[in-house]
Amino acid sequence: MGSGSVEAEPSAVTVSGAPGAVTDRRAVGGPSTVTLPLVKGAAYFAPAAARYARTLGLVSDVIHSQSLYASGFLRAHPRPPVVVTLHGTPMGDYLGATREKLIQEVGPYHPRRLLQWAAVRWSTGQAVSILREVDAIVAVSAVVAGMAPGVPLDDPRLAVIPNGIDPERFPWMERSSARTSLGLPGDATILSFLGRLEEYKGVGRLLDILPQIPEAHLLLAGEGSYSDAARRRARDHSIQDRVHVLGDIPDHQRPALLAASDLVCLPSQMEGQPVSLLEALAMGTPIATTRPWLPDELLPFAIVYNDLETMLKAGLALSRTFDRRRAREIVLKSFAWDRIARRYLDLFERLRSSKRTVAAPMVDGAR
Repeated sequence: MGSGSVEAEPSAVTVSGAPGAVTDRRAVGGPSTVTLPLVKGAAYFAPAAARYARTLGLVSDVIHSQSLYASGFLRAHPRPPVVVTLHGTPMGDYLGATREKLIQEVGPYHPRRLLQWAAVRWSTGQAVSILREVDAIVAVSAVVAGMAPGVPLDDPRLAVIPNGIDPERFPWMERSSARTSLGLPGDATILSFLGRLEEYKGVGRLLDILPQIPEAHLLLAGEGSYSDAARRRARDHSIQDRVHVLGDIPDHQRPALLAASDLVCLPSQMEGQPVSLLEALAMGTPIATTRPWLPDELLPFAIVYNDLETMLKAGLALSRTFDRRRAREIVLKSFAWDRIARRYLDLFERLRSSKRTVAAPMVDGAR
């Protein structure tokens, strides 16, 4: 891809879902993708990625690591600049999801909780060490930036670059047409949740509040360990006729589901920057969340409250006066993937220029 004076020829190093040999696939007009055999855990994947990059002779002006997989590349001397994009943090994942999940599995006083806490502290220490050495840190939201371990908010290496969407996948639909295409009643009040059905996502809290909003139907689109529990909870509240567990829906149905909804809800306690929220706004649907997972310029199109009943009722009030076209316009203008890619390319070019480096092998200093 080109970016003014920047000519980028990306190579992606990823991991397969099963054991096997290394594969190297060259895409015409796209990135080279190196797929490694199944490697469990960042502590193993990071050096393996650097080792295979060296074996394959990959050379780079800039190395960009999604999440904390950069340690193998940091050992090389000399090395090109290294950028890390943070989608979350070990402590954030613990506080927002894994702590409660383990308590549900083993109870609050099981020894495994001490082991889990030790693992979180170890992972946080590793994150601090990696982030201390990298040349740039990108957080996908201000919330994630504020939780980056060992990185103050005024660190000049820290930037917030959100996720993006592909506008071609989300053509405009009127709400009435969207509901007709899905067989939904035109006069119903429809709340939607799109994502993994896990308790830490707040699905149970949504179901607990739904009896207080008797006019609303709730669509749950996704699969997860909480799917059966969601159905049981709906029956316990006698709202099973207003709760629709759809399972995973095909990608081509996402635009219609989002456009058909009065409000898209995400009551999760920990996220990075959920793409589903951008998708909802691209289809002209307001969102309600428990924390500000969105860029600042999109917050006027969202309701943010930790109290779910307040969040939902305020969100439905917003939906009655919502400027659907304006929300879509801003998302497509500023958060399409080509805009987000441009911001990354500008960052890469600044790093390349400031380092004054020539292309360097992606080598792993540790054998």
